[in-house]
Amino acid sequence: MIRLLFTESAFGQLSAHLAASAPLEEGAFCVIHEGRGHSGRRLLVDTVLLPPAGAWEVQQEDLLRPSAQWVSAAVSQAVRCRAGLLFVHSHPNPGHPCGFSPTDRDALHDLGRTLAPILDGPFAALVAHPEASAGAIWGDGGLTAIDRIWSVGRTVRWLSPVVPAAPAELDDRQRDALGAIHDQLRTVDVAVVGCGGLGSPVAEQLVRIGTRSVILNDLDRLDTPSNVRRVFGAVAADLDAAVAPPKVDVVGRHLQQLGLDTEIRRIDGDVRTEDAFRHLLDADVVISGTDTHGSRAVLNDLASAYLLPVIDVGVRVGTRGDRVLSGLLAEVRILTAATPCLWCRKTISADAIRVENLPAAERERLRREGYVVGGTDTPAASVVALTVLGAGLATCALIGLFAEDAAVAPAGYWVDGLLGDARETATSAPRADCWCRSRIAFGDAAAPPFIA
Repeated sequence: MIRLLFTESAFGQLSAHLAASAPLEEGAFCVIHEGRGHSGRRLLVDTVLLPPAGAWEVQQEDLLRPSAQWVSAAVSQAVRCRAGLLFVHSHPNPGHPCGFSPTDRDALHDLGRTLAPILDGPFAALVAHPEASAGAIWGDGGLTAIDRIWSVGRTVRWLSPVVPAAPAELDDRQRDALGAIHDQLRTVDVAVVGCGGLGSPVAEQLVRIGTRSVILNDLDRLDTPSNVRRVFGAVAADLDAAVAPPKVDVVGRHLQQLGLDTEIRRIDGDVRTEDAFRHLLDADVVISGTDTHGSRAVLNDLASAYLLPVIDVGVRVGTRGDRVLSGLLAEVRILTAATPCLWCRKTISADAIRVENLPAAERERLRREGYVVGGTDTPAASVVALTVLGAGLATCALIGLFAEDAAVAPAGYWVDGLLGDARETATSAPRADCWCRSRIAFGDAAAPPFIA
């Protein structure tokens, strides 16, 4: 799948510019960076190049042609950025096609043949129509349609057409609840990182709400008896296997047995490796149920560099005194290019990542000597009621990504399942001095370091 993704600020600037010239067609160029998934591509836009005076050789209600000077200037800017170029023009008349006209296609073929060999990235085009946008990318001597076009802010704005899901009694109550969001959910691909007590109920909910596919990622095995209490799909007999089964297989087996139409993909590997990471780039949204700082730091880069929304969820059992239960806390953080990242929030720590990467024996020795606080591999206390609470909040946050009203919702919050408290945990604005700000929409040019 080919995805074209704009930051909310870039698309807002572009939309205002295109609308200002109606009923005449209007246009602009945008700088494109790219991220390569395992089987798809992400075209990423955060920089809009607005046309200078005299940029259009022809500008009419049904025709727009850039001058050679304007094309040359746009190409020069893209080359300086070591990036590709997107040509955008409008069809402001609702009676015009919601897509490229034959005249558009002829012009784009000429531009593609000329510009593609010069650019360090792809050449693509987009036509903005009052109803929806359509796009294509040049390659192998022709144009290939872009499958999905989004603008990503606190929420996602769907710019390409959404094909309504076929009516089915299975979906009646959900369609009544979600309206148009139901049709969107039926076409999205969601990755779940961490298939334990948090990730496994998330994955089951995704299948039950009918997402197009679920990508399961985990490197752990079902080798601890306590996992059977919390991992959806685990059975006591799994502990009798000669070799502990991968969690992705245990959860994947369970999801397949539901008999629903969601495709299940299993990635048995460390998200800090490039192979596993590239599979995540084929998703539309990632839900993170992992609890290590290193893996969360890698996922954090998806939101800023690749414009891939990440819903980070964690749980914690509160105790006081002699193991007296005082809280059951579930926390959700919405990570996009428009919200604070995990570094902005000081949720992850470089020191903790360093400790996690030490050999187990050295880490334990330093912990005993007092050089490391924590650092033990002992699993954190948990209970299925809490992990299911966290999973439900994460899935609700996914639905909220497609809800217009959620644009004003907090980007981080926690809920105490024991005491019934809830609170916002982060301001809506990222830190201006955080390094995530310098990586927005850079794609593979800002890929995280991998362990292999």
